[in-house]
Amino acid sequence: MRFILVLLALLATGLLSGNEYRIISAKDAKTHSIKTMAKELSKFDVIFFGEFHDNATIHQLQAELLPLVDTKRELILSFEMFERDVQELLDSYLNGNIDEDKFLASSRPWGNYQTDYRPLIEYAKAKRLQVIAANVPRIYAGKMARMGAEFMDVLADDEFAWIASEPFYPDDAYKLAFFEVMGMGSSGTHGMMNDALSIERLYQAQCLKDDTMAESIAKAIAAKPKARVIHYNGAFHSGSFLGTVTRLQRAMPRLKIAVIHPIYKSDWRTAELNKDEKQTGTFIILLPEPGEGEER
Repeated sequence: MRFILVLLALLATGLLSGNEYRIISAKDAKTHSIKTMAKELSKFDVIFFGEFHDNATIHQLQAELLPLVDTKRELILSFEMFERDVQELLDSYLNGNIDEDKFLASSRPWGNYQTDYRPLIEYAKAKRLQVIAANVPRIYAGKMARMGAEFMDVLADDEFAWIASEPFYPDDAYKLAFFEVMGMGSSGTHGMMNDALSIERLYQAQCLKDDTMAESIAKAIAAKPKARVIHYNGAFHSGSFLGTVTRLQRAMPRLKIAVIHPIYKSDWRTAELNKDEKQTGTFIILLPEPGEGEER
């Protein structure tokens, strides 16, 4: 409870809400406050908060938004940053059955946990909110990247609980975007055959993460249909309503899904969104380019 009071005090004094960003609604292309965004987000069943993992402003906004969307409707938090096989450990910590040192020693927290994700977890702990360790364990994503889908042929029966039951590798706009990020066309024609195969497997590993996170969210909603979920992931996993969003929509087409998507722009203070940028999210957060006071 003390943590919540401190957080709310910081919000009240504005210490968490700097002015090095703009929140723009794709719907009307206007700049909105975080309170207005939170009010609009109350209309949705699932909120994807895409992030640049080490951008401090984004993490401040996540901490500021969380209590604003924690309304009368039950809220569930979901994280790319925790993997399915640590769910029991995460639950034990949230329920007060183990201390933080034991939790962190075995849950494989990301390097920026203390500064960026701990405030969200501690809020959930204080408010007794459910938290989903949504992602596939990295060991399986790594095997997919090295071996392709054949790695699943030798898994023990109990290991299938940690990965999506129906991996899906669509040849769509998401794949095209992934290959472009990797510096190749989706056919792999701009590199050697081995490079194309390696990137194809990396894409499959990316999809395995998306499928597993989407399935984790879907299971939580199936268990609590009246709850709202806010899911935290890297921006590529949810940008333009692709990746994890596509997978969740495929599993539960009636869900109302919102996406918060960050974009770096040198003219972030005055920029207007172009057609493609408007399609990246329900709300777009414009940030100064790295080197202008922010780091990636």
